[in-house]
Amino acid sequence: MVVSGGTRILQESDEGDGLKSVVESGAVGDRQLFGRYFLAVVLALAIGLGVSVPAFAAEGEPEIQPHIVGGTAVPDGKYRFIAALRDVTNGSTVYQQQFCGATLIDSDSVLTAAHCLEGTTAAPLRVTVGITDLSKQQGQTRSVAAIFRHPNYTSSTVSYRYDAAVLKLSSPVTGISPVKIPATTYNTFETPGRRATIAGWGNTVKQPPSGGAGSNYPYRMREAKVPIVRDGVAKDIYGSAYATGLMVAAGREGKDTCQGDSGGPMFVSTSSGRYQIGITSFGAGCGAQGFPGVYAEANSGPIRSFIYNAASR
Repeated sequence: MVVSGGTRILQESDEGDGLKSVVESGAVGDRQLFGRYFLAVVLALAIGLGVSVPAFAAEGEPEIQPHIVGGTAVPDGKYRFIAALRDVTNGSTVYQQQFCGATLIDSDSVLTAAHCLEGTTAAPLRVTVGITDLSKQQGQTRSVAAIFRHPNYTSSTVSYRYDAAVLKLSSPVTGISPVKIPATTYNTFETPGRRATIAGWGNTVKQPPSGGAGSNYPYRMREAKVPIVRDGVAKDIYGSAYATGLMVAAGREGKDTCQGDSGGPMFVSTSSGRYQIGITSFGAGCGAQGFPGVYAEANSGPIRSFIYNAASR
């Protein structure tokens, strides 16, 4: 995402995956703290007041074990349907300009989170599809011809509802297969405990619900496997912020999406292709115990119909 002002310090990774030690000040290279940040204060207050927070490894789900928030580095070309959403007024490099993720859903359409587009117009936006390493000349870049946000999208300090948007590209992308959106009734992809893939260029530093643990943004896309969490468990954790039927939760301690991953996918891979079931939306902290990430449910009836209608325009 895009942080408005201030200084960002990135620590060098010892994994050799493209993380670079830099200091960038001011507007250049900043990433806005969309999504997950806004819940931090509210939920930290709840914890401080002694509100019980249940663990989210429900019966039949994997036990919570510590992992790295950023997961592992993605090889070039593995997920070519994933796109970097960029603002060309925010720096001179792709790395500086990238602020959210997106996915190719048709040759001339990408899917992202509506909250990524608050306060912006199509003019400064660029979409680079098929890029893995933000420091390399990779993928196909298109300008944005039109922005379609879900008509029922709403945002607050605690959640986003109908957090979906479709960007129509200036010209079709060639040679890259779009991700699939599963049929509304095909819910086996979201069976609690099933592992789905998350991917993006977001912060790799584990964050408590109150935030403030620092940041480490990679050049190279990273991925992780996360277990789907039961709606009832997510509802117990997030209360009214979690809307069953519009959202799906997933994650485990130390393995999660974070700032900068918003708009990117949660998907499952099968013999018939890759199916996107979630759009990275919000959460409390990143990889914090007891707080899974929350995703707009891509195959929810009102969201799926919006996606198909917008992509067909």
